[in-house]
Amino acid sequence: MNLFDKIHNYQLVARLDEAGLYPVTSHEKAWLAMMLAHPAAAHFFEADTLQKLKQLTATHERSAEQASFVEKAGASTKQVWHPLIRKLRRIILGKNHILVHSATRKGPAFRKQRGVPYKLEYSLVKKDWYLIWLTVDSNQLLTTPLSLIQSIKEIYIEDKWYDSFLPVIAGKLAARKKSAKILVVRRYNNELQRILYAFSCFDKDVAYDPDTHEYTITLRFLQDEQEFILSRLRFLGLRVKVVENDQLKKRMAESAANALARYAPPLH
Repeated sequence: MNLFDKIHNYQLVARLDEAGLYPVTSHEKAWLAMMLAHPAAAHFFEADTLQKLKQLTATHERSAEQASFVEKAGASTKQVWHPLIRKLRRIILGKNHILVHSATRKGPAFRKQRGVPYKLEYSLVKKDWYLIWLTVDSNQLLTTPLSLIQSIKEIYIEDKWYDSFLPVIAGKLAARKKSAKILVVRRYNNELQRILYAFSCFDKDVAYDPDTHEYTITLRFLQDEQEFILSRLRFLGLRVKVVENDQLKKRMAESAANALARYAPPLH
């Protein structure tokens, strides 16, 4: 691609971004068409929305893409959807409150507790959907599995009242956020793509030092996601090293000590 084409493409993308438009490639449309063919799509989208998306992607062939993938030794998974997803999504978009009746993992239940629904998240680790919401009475930010919620009732309020809770939620989420710097050992630079894939579900930045030829990955995550990061670090083994985050360093040192205690040969 010559310099003129690069400048033209950059200007085109910049104008689309200013207009709030996002260009979708034919390859991305083919992937969307394949996902819309999944049986769970009917549970995520309203019937009219699903029909419109299928019409927009009707010209894109999906059979060739789907035939390229074969799943082997796959573990049994839970449903990728939940009956409450559509209802909660509508409540969140409508900026209303909820009345929650939910069990807890320890046994006691929340009965008719009023809250502010904020976000739905899917955990790739636990294969479950979660609702992040703020309790109105105790001002606690909770992350509740949808599988524990027994009933949800919508309480209609004004948008400005819903918006008044958002700074509180943002502050509590910011307090939960952690960061860590992970160094890629130089002799494993050719495996950088595999290493980045291990942290693909996290917000991250990658920096390269031309003097030392080393890559440094800065991860940003929530406190309750730390165990998953530790499992990824153990999986990558000698390829990476934690250089910033004392808690992760301590846990990795404990893991190494436990492994040595279990497998090291006895001294004579």
